[in-house]
Amino acid sequence: MKDKEAELIGMHTGDGTLYKTNKNYLVWEMRGSVNEQEYYRYVSSMIIELFGIDIKPKYRGPASYGIQTCNKILTSFFVKHGFMPGSKVYTVSIPKYIINGNLRIKKAFVRGLFDTDGCVRFDKNRTKFHYYPKIEFGLASKNLRDDLLQLLIKLGFRPYIWQSVRKDGIEYKICLAGFANLEKWIQNIRPANKKHLDRIEAGLLNKEMVKKNIPNL
Repeated sequence: MKDKEAELIGMHTGDGTLYKTNKNYLVWEMRGSVNEQEYYRYVSSMIIELFGIDIKPKYRGPASYGIQTCNKILTSFFVKHGFMPGSKVYTVSIPKYIINGNLRIKKAFVRGLFDTDGCVRFDKNRTKFHYYPKIEFGLASKNLRDDLLQLLIKLGFRPYIWQSVRKDGIEYKICLAGFANLEKWIQNIRPANKKHLDRIEAGLLNKEMVKKNIPNL
């Protein structure tokens, strides 16, 4: 498996949808915020590189932007790799060929999953500035959270987990906290989504603001 294929599978696991229309066409779709247009151009270029298919991302409503296609080469790719049409929100897990893959495959998959379904935030941690990093996933599938936990441990991270109750069900959380985890994340996972990179840059600037007051940062 190519790294880019594993990354695309990570994207689909996080935010992709595979469904059939009333006319029995199989459709693949992935949407994000209108502020993620640069990232979806990155996804489009990846699809060109892998399959030679030029699919232009577009507005998918007033607040969303992304890719939608019924191209058989692309939809067959996901079916071939174990994704069936229909809702996967509560049941999706990480495919065994990713879990058993080499480190490059694991990292590429995590990058795709994080770019579409993860977040990074910075806590105040008893200061005036949001500077303390936390990389987080909030998932509806317990299987996905538990698989991701083991995958991150294999990659040398130190995650912790918990869960919370929302109106629409249980949210299964996983977090990597602290500067060592963030530095390792940037070096090894190498996020491609600009919204994450911009937030990391802003948070690290805040770190410099409090560094003089916390000598061991």
